[in-house]
Amino acid sequence: MELKMKDSGHAKINSIRPFLNFDSSQLKDSLNNHQTLYIVDNVMLTKMRKDIVRNPIMVKGFKHSNLIIIPDIILEEASENLPNEQVFRDYYYELFQILSKRKEIYVVSLEKLFDLLQHMLGKREALRLLKNITLEAVRTNQTITGLIKKVDVNSPTALKELEDVLVQNRENAGERFLTVFALVFLSMYFGPVYIFSDDNKGVYGPFRTFVNNERLMALIDVEGSVNLIEQYQFFPYERLIQSIFRQENLSKDELFDLIMACSRNESRHILYSLGGYSCYTPISNKKLAEWIYQEIIKIQF
Repeated sequence: MELKMKDSGHAKINSIRPFLNFDSSQLKDSLNNHQTLYIVDNVMLTKMRKDIVRNPIMVKGFKHSNLIIIPDIILEEASENLPNEQVFRDYYYELFQILSKRKEIYVVSLEKLFDLLQHMLGKREALRLLKNITLEAVRTNQTITGLIKKVDVNSPTALKELEDVLVQNRENAGERFLTVFALVFLSMYFGPVYIFSDDNKGVYGPFRTFVNNERLMALIDVEGSVNLIEQYQFFPYERLIQSIFRQENLSKDELFDLIMACSRNESRHILYSLGGYSCYTPISNKKLAEWIYQEIIKIQF
């Protein structure tokens, strides 16, 4: 078991182990086979465990790839929120059972991600690149940025130090790992990366600094803002719903019933375009159904 969790966390996830993969060599093969991937945050795990269990057809909305990556800290956060193994099973067993029938689910630690990077670049260069990507990923947090700068890539503890810094101040720690993971996967030429998250502050906030960050784009070898936007894609709940509508050719009533039955947040501000005009507003369930059905909305985040 490669997951670096507290002993209690290890025990809690026992029920879903058969549905998860922790093997880095198999991950490498899967990445080479699929190229594209989804990365999932903790809030979306919570939403999925309600909605996909009630309506398994929703899995078909993940049409871009059969590969789902869950950073180990995300699974750790999910286990920490629940008191024991039985409650964790009650919450998540059916979700992972359903997902694993159609998708390959990998739990990935920073160490395993580094192993992939090291295989391509060698240890020292991989550490240097990981540090620099991490630095650009968290530029909106000056405290963490300062700590990352102090990490010596020649130190035998450099990787552990980077991990400890990212976990500093647990708030948004999972989102920081998710962001770093997405950028590192792109640097290894895997993508597009679809980030399954609705988190504006922790996930979309840092991205706003990426689109004009030439240093970051050079580090991950992506040429220009347009290519970055194409490769670093957000997949909020509304895009999942839109994808299901298209995949299943739902009627307007079926689409509305799907929206009403799921856990989307009507009050969330959504970044979208309508008839070519950019908007950033909440969208009611009724309006969302109308605009998706009419194929006039493009959802960015």
